Amino acid sequence: MTDELAESDLAPESEGLDSLRALDGHLAIRSGQLRDRLLAADVQLSLAPLHGVSTALTDVQTMRFEIRDFIVHERLRRLEQLENGLARLRAVHDADLLLGTVCQAVVECCGFDRVMLSRVKGSMWRPWKSYAAQRQDAELQFRDWMAAVPEIPLDHLLLESEMVRRREVAIVEDAATDPRVSPVLREASGHRSYVAAPLMPEGRVVGFLHADYRDLAVTPLDRDVLAAFARAFDGIFERAVLLRRLREQRDQVRVTLQTVSTMLDELASAEIELAMHDHSSALSTGPARRSTQDSARGRLESLLTKRELEVLALVATGATNDRIAERLVISSDTVKTHMKHILRKLRAENRAEAIAHYLRLTLEAGEA
Repeated sequence: MTDELAESDLAPESEGLDSLRALDGHLAIRSGQLRDRLLAADVQLSLAPLHGVSTALTDVQTMRFEIRDFIVHERLRRLEQLENGLARLRAVHDADLLLGTVCQAVVECCGFDRVMLSRVKGSMWRPWKSYAAQRQDAELQFRDWMAAVPEIPLDHLLLESEMVRRREVAIVEDAATDPRVSPVLREASGHRSYVAAPLMPEGRVVGFLHADYRDLAVTPLDRDVLAAFARAFDGIFERAVLLRRLREQRDQVRVTLQTVSTMLDELASAEIELAMHDHSSALSTGPARRSTQDSARGRLESLLTKRELEVLALVATGATNDRIAERLVISSDTVKTHMKHILRKLRAENRAEAIAHYLRLTLEAGEA
């Protein structure tokens, strides 16, 4: 019976987890057949046939256990390999560097032969970068295509549109017959079978990862591994972006503090005339103070609009464009436009100089 199994159609046609799962399915059927033969056997007859059936059933169950054990261990091996790769990525704190190396990282820690990174903006998506374990002429042609390819509309029938809508990883078992596959991408990439995952670092789909093998079909395990990588990468990339924003805000605050410190040093070193304590001197200097204060305030108001003054006041606190937009209930682009007008009117080269002008006039008004 064992020899019969070995020579039957239960033998796997190709290596890989899919073949093992198919084999396990066939073995499950044969196991049921053997079990039925045991239950239907006449115990009054010779025990020899029953012994043979029992032995075959034991062999089938043993083989099924070994297949499942292998599949589980293969899954654990892939996930361990993935975690090792993610550990290296977590040490990178630069968002641009992460984007530049993500394709190679997927190949190395997920085991694929080729990975493509795409960007999503609005209703369009565009293949951007790729990395292959072995560079070939076809891969070089694919990269040339990515460099020249126009943006691809996210048609509602495309697989990528489905990923944006459902925010889930997808698997394509046969790219030649799957109607969801972009014809342009299929022709340029030569995809036969692949998995794809959306990138959502802030809960919004901003890109895709497509991964495949050169000669093998992808499996559900490949889909799960890529999904695990994408979700982990979302957190890693989002952290890098937040760190960059913090560094930018820290630098802005540092420039502002340095400007204020310089101005305070200038004021402290300047000669300050004390007002006379008598009533007549106080009366004579009172209007002068008001005049100076009004003059400093008037210079700002004559140069800038009310909204520009509000923007500049927030800039002086170290607020970013996004923060200013949120505070004044306007768009970031409007804030940028106001800043351009402010810099031109104050004849300042950058935000730091604009802050210096603002603080100088403000301090003059306060000291007057």
